Order: sequence, then structure tokens, then C-alpha cells
Amino acid sequence: MSELFQRGAWPDGVDFLALSGFVALVLGLPALGYASMYVDFRAYLRSLSRVLVKAAAFFPGMPGWVRAETPRCIAALGLSLPCTEEDILQAYRQRVKRLHPDLGGNKQQFLRLQSHFEQSIRYLRQRPGAFCAMQD
Repeated sequence: MSELFQRGAWPDGVDFLALSGFVALVLGLPALGYASMYVDFRAYLRSLSRVLVKAAAFFPGMPGWVRAETPRCIAALGLSLPCTEEDILQAYRQRVKRLHPDLGGNKQQFLRLQSHFEQSIRYLRQRPGAFCAMQD
């Protein structure tokens, strides 16, 4: 064995190619993994942006900051702050015509509407300076 090292027979061209291939494989596979992850992440971001556009189109009349600051009970009636009790009553009456069980509506949805109406009236009475704006 020591004769091989003394004669200079090792490393020869084949050994150099094998070692180069191994190093390329060790460094190339993680690099390929990162590249494919990057491509997949970009596809994920594209699909996420499509979903966000569709979700934003679902609420065309309200900007995001209004939804974040409007209580759920008032937003359920299609209103946003500022509004009055008269606006809440008008919005409630419009929805009762569709949701009342005697008119063919769903009882659960009607009870939920009733609860939102009562909560929003309580909310306005607790906050004296609150007013609502109608959303189309």
C-alpha cells in the first residue's frame, strides 16, 4: 500500500473525478432543495394573494380598518361606526323581513339577528358619542 503513495499513482484522474462528483453531490443537493423550496414558496405566495383578493372582494363596501374597529354586532347588521339607534333599527327591520320564521326564514339566523340587534343597541347606549354609517 505504501508503494502506491510513493510512486504517485494515487490520486489519479479517476479518483479526482469521483471526489469532485461527491463534493458536487454533497453541495448540490441542498442547493437544489433550497431552489425548489424557493419556487414552491413563490407559488404559495401567488395562491395566497389570489385568496386575499377574493376575500377582499367579499367585503367590497368596507375597508379593512373599518372591519377591525367595528363591533361584530354592528357589522352583522351591515353597519359601521358611526351610526345611530335609528340606523340600527332600520337595518334590523330590513333583515327581519328576510329572516323571520313566519316569513319563511331560518329560526337560528333570526335569533342570531335578534341577539346582534340587542347587543348593538346596548353598545350604542354605553358609548354616548358613537354613531353608525350605513354600508351598501
